Amino acid sequence: MSQANPEHSELDLSSCDKEPIRTPGSIQPHGFLLALSPTLDVLQASDNLEQMIGADAARAIGQPLERVIGEQASLQLRPEIDAADIGQRPLYLCTLGIGPARHFDVLAHCYDGLLIVEFEAVERASAADLRHLHRQVGDFLLKVGDSAAAPAMCELAAREIRRVTGFGRVMVYQFDEEGHGHVLAECRDDAYPSYPGQRFPASDIPPQARELYMLNRIRLIQDANYTPARLLPPINPVTGAANDLSFAALRSVSPIHLQYMRNMGTLASMSVSLMV
Repeated sequence: MSQANPEHSELDLSSCDKEPIRTPGSIQPHGFLLALSPTLDVLQASDNLEQMIGADAARAIGQPLERVIGEQASLQLRPEIDAADIGQRPLYLCTLGIGPARHFDVLAHCYDGLLIVEFEAVERASAADLRHLHRQVGDFLLKVGDSAAAPAMCELAAREIRRVTGFGRVMVYQFDEEGHGHVLAECRDDAYPSYPGQRFPASDIPPQARELYMLNRIRLIQDANYTPARLLPPINPVTGAANDLSFAALRSVSPIHLQYMRNMGTLASMSVSLMV
């Protein structure tokens, strides 16, 4: 990890392994979150609700879903919720229009007695068309068959993921039995620093963070400079404890990790866990 920015010198790096990263009490602000009862009444809401859809978060508590997102949006979303087999892991329900100009990909999962519904802002008005990925994935699988050795497969994976996502740098990073990290492969734009072969201490990604990699296999951080959107009320009304957001796609991440990203010149990231 590079030298910390002085304006963030109050961060205590020695406490990384004690951070309550599963219960941050907030989400990333490029979407909003509603925690619903079985009757689809709002029990909690993220405090960026007004910014997202023009609804007051405090006044939304206790209201039925249609009063918060609008009757037309609710008429589209309720049947999707009723028909879906919603479990602990986020399930895509639909792409929903709320108001005249905002559209959201809607994910839902059940945890700690709540139906947690996440609305991630998107520019398109309908579900993503993934048909263009079919040939790319097929070509990738054919190439994997020709790359029996693990190093060659790692290089191929980094190259193909970068081609599909457009990220400036993609790394394949392996944890050893003690939690230390090793960069096995990389594909990057020439403007980015190169990391293949570099090794990082286990303290960089502490045990509770590595556990989350096993539970929630994909994590996205849209902007390392974001200001979190807090949950209102801050306590889960069903459990009386802070919300466990382990499986929430919008879960806010550690401020220490965000500083780590900024130190590396990384302002957005996606992590995909490959479990062996």
